[in-house]
Amino acid sequence: MKIKKILFFLLLFGCIGYFREFFFVNLNNIMFQKYYNHTDLPIPSVMSVFNSFSYQTLYYSKYFLSLLWIVLFFFANYMALKHLTEKKILLKILTYSYLLLLSLAAVAMIYGYFINGHLQDDEYTVSRWLLGIAQSPIICLILIASEKLNTKPTQS
Repeated sequence: MKIKKILFFLLLFGCIGYFREFFFVNLNNIMFQKYYNHTDLPIPSVMSVFNSFSYQTLYYSKYFLSLLWIVLFFFANYMALKHLTEKKILLKILTYSYLLLLSLAAVAMIYGYFINGHLQDDEYTVSRWLLGIAQSPIICLILIASEKLNTKPTQS
């Protein structure tokens, strides 16, 4: 029974990851076309709705869309931990990990914006890297692997 759950969550994370990558690659292609006035990149018809938006709208919507994907990955991680592990403390650790990742990413972005005046330096790279972790099953995999490490001695 547990192997079916593991396979389900592996498939779930694979699908979510694929669709996230598909979405952002094609959104970036649309933005490239708008910014450089090119029309040579193929855009899937499912993404054609984004052609009606301006470059600036698409650029700023990526922040909101990234947060949506982070929420989706958080809930997938949460459900995987809930169904594949027995220790409820791991759910708290997952939640705190996401809060820490988002907080550090926000601090890096704010620092880059207010100190450097733009979002294109190392702070932006660090922020993107942290959000990349939040948009993956890495934390969940580490917590599942560490479940047996947190054992309390049994009383006789």
